[in-house]
Amino acid sequence: MSFSSRSNEVPPPPLEKIGDLVYSPGTDLPFGKRIRIGLSEQTIYESAVEHGYRTGIRAHFTFIEDHECPNPVPLDDKQFTMIVEHLVPTNLNAFEQGLWRSHFIAGWMGVYLGLVTDEDDMNPDIDR
Repeated sequence: MSFSSRSNEVPPPPLEKIGDLVYSPGTDLPFGKRIRIGLSEQTIYESAVEHGYRTGIRAHFTFIEDHECPNPVPLDDKQFTMIVEHLVPTNLNAFEQGLWRSHFIAGWMGVYLGLVTDEDDMNPDIDR
């Protein structure tokens, strides 16, 4: 049973608005959502969630290549901690770092589970 105080929790970031669209840049899961503004399409924002997810995917493909592994690799807690501590952005607040870490692991495991089969799958800017 945990007796942690609510005062120790980091509050989520405030909501932001673009036109009629209300979103939370720190917690929404954009994963490349595009919006048409005038004649061009633009990514609305890139949050710590999306950045962590994409970095997890990129890190896994780099790990596979560097270690010449034929298959994706699951890591244990100690290995994940070592990689995450090295890659986590220091310019994020504690709340955003937590989001980044959890979605880094989601991105890494997305490759392991075969949900992402190519690094290009995660890049919404590539025309198909």
